[in-house]
Amino acid sequence: MPGFGDGAIMGWWRARGLYMHRREFLKKAAALAGAAFVENSLDRTAAQAQAPPLPNVLFILCDQWRAQALSSAGDPNVRAPNVDAMAAAGARLTHCYSNSPLCTPCRSMLMSGRYPTRTNCFVNDVLMPLEEYCVAEAFRDAGYSTGYIGKWHLDGDPKPGYVEPGPHRQGWDYWAAFNRGHDYFSGVYYEDSPTPISVPSGKFEPDHQTDLAINWIAGRVGETAPWFLTVSFGPPHTPYRAPQAYMDLFDPAALILRPNVSGDVTQARTDLRGYYALIKNLDDNIGRLLQCLSDNGLADDTVVVLTADHGDMHYSQGQVHKSKPWEESIGVPFIVRWPGGLSAGRVVDSLFASIDIHPTLCGLCGVPIPPGKDGADYSHLLRGLPGPERQSVYLTIGLPSAASAWRGVRTAQYTYAWKGGVSGAPWVLYDNFADPYQMNNLAADPGSQALRDQLHDLLRQWVYDVGDSFFGPPSGVENWRTY
Repeated sequence: MPGFGDGAIMGWWRARGLYMHRREFLKKAAALAGAAFVENSLDRTAAQAQAPPLPNVLFILCDQWRAQALSSAGDPNVRAPNVDAMAAAGARLTHCYSNSPLCTPCRSMLMSGRYPTRTNCFVNDVLMPLEEYCVAEAFRDAGYSTGYIGKWHLDGDPKPGYVEPGPHRQGWDYWAAFNRGHDYFSGVYYEDSPTPISVPSGKFEPDHQTDLAINWIAGRVGETAPWFLTVSFGPPHTPYRAPQAYMDLFDPAALILRPNVSGDVTQARTDLRGYYALIKNLDDNIGRLLQCLSDNGLADDTVVVLTADHGDMHYSQGQVHKSKPWEESIGVPFIVRWPGGLSAGRVVDSLFASIDIHPTLCGLCGVPIPPGKDGADYSHLLRGLPGPERQSVYLTIGLPSAASAWRGVRTAQYTYAWKGGVSGAPWVLYDNFADPYQMNNLAADPGSQALRDQLHDLLRQWVYDVGDSFFGPPSGVENWRTY
């Protein structure tokens, strides 16, 4: 049974101890798989040797960019022609969801491919266990050079935070990053010394991070090894303030709000002005990165991915922040461009989740998928090929014992969430086909009891399968369907 073992989860640190012992085995197994891949490559047949080389990967991770804030998703306020062009030239998944719409929990899943029940990264500012075998390690063991630029947020509480070389960097070799923070106008980062490096005076942080990325990519030209570079931008996360030239592009009064916005509409408009200004800056920098690939003859051989760790509410449902089960919080962009390997203009409506990104990137690039991952390889969807599809997405926020914690499921049609653990209650239930802006909550509707029971059973099964103690210890003995 998945989880920490056959017994109940006995608390944060004890569970971690049980888990770390298990992961040491899985990490060694994955390393052996990577070694076998390299060894077997020496014995390829002549036909296999003619296969194209492994592609490079440019993974662009943004913080708090919601799925709805795309022109291709119908947002009339967005100005992002480079992202639009990227989507037109590749594949766009319309239903990609953050399994845990909060920075550290989601980032831990992006790196490890495993749920917080395995890593204990249920909340922000905790250390992802060093024993995790992460995506950069999988690619590095397959022969890739690796690099990471920007925000990390997986090394505990330090802010901005020097992340030590070695296990703390989870397989990323080149490093120009910091643990956490959003100081866009006077930021710092670290390389291989605890002495902070200041972003040049007058330089907006994403602009400088893009400069670093362009220099690193240009430095790989001529190398035989493929590379994997993550550029982790802080925007469009708060503070919603971009350089003035970008702010001037947006008039708060002219912004078109989503129909489900309520509450302080004036503040919503003020925040959204900065949000869209930050997105416009990111789009310009994404354009620079794409141009760099083209200038260096790397465009056809590079998989470029754009996604985010979570979305943001911006007063939809009267809510200000992320960490909620509504679409504006859980929905994130997922766009992949690879001219040498994917057809242009593909739009995929199948369910997809952050937990799937690690194995899907491995599958897309021909890198062995490490054992023990909770997500699945859905690279066939990007290629337009038939194959399995995700039937539901498991959603989670908070330590299992926290009164404010919630768990949920997103199916193709419905969103359901329960708040407060075993003594809690249904929180939201929406029919997303009939109610795309989620303005009719059916959680307490007597006529929806059968549907609610069905979705609750699905949620219970997810909780049980991933070893979550949200509804009580998942020992397999208790009547976990009783509520």
